[in-house]
Amino acid sequence: MCRAGCAGAIALASVSANAGLGTAIEFYNAKINHYFVTAYPEEAAALDAGTNVKGWTRTGGQFTVFTDDVVGVAAVCRFFGTPGAGPNSHFYTADPAECAKVKTLPAWTYEGIAFYSILPRDRSCPAGMSPVNRFYNNRYAQNDSNHRFTGDLLQRSAMSVGWNDEGSQFCGPL
Repeated sequence: MCRAGCAGAIALASVSANAGLGTAIEFYNAKINHYFVTAYPEEAAALDAGTNVKGWTRTGGQFTVFTDDVVGVAAVCRFFGTPGAGPNSHFYTADPAECAKVKTLPAWTYEGIAFYSILPRDRSCPAGMSPVNRFYNNRYAQNDSNHRFTGDLLQRSAMSVGWNDEGSQFCGPL
């Protein structure tokens, strides 16, 4: 949960000085037309090698995340569609209320904390942070939900066609 004052410059300086940094790397699977991000280097390496799940390739998209739970950051919850009930997709949220709600839904299985982030305030990030937007493919009725997370301005513009822009969800260090 984001602790008091997390969007202020003092808190940001404290977070940046005390938290480790990592990279969330984006992958795409053309066969299922889905995007996926991971901040776990070993998971990214396994996807690169095609050892566990085949068909995933890096898009070149990535954003910086915090790897440590320190004052001023929010845990980003990671979910996977429950086999037989949910979509073959992952979902991420840094919003504590949304995380708690999704944990109650039978279609989603909570996998744990993916990484940490600053929460946007009024959909904007503090100075020194870059917004990461969430886009939704609007395929709930087909049980084919997928979300794409990007901080890239060109990608955000391209995703506005055919995908629902759910706005800035995370703030990543520049």
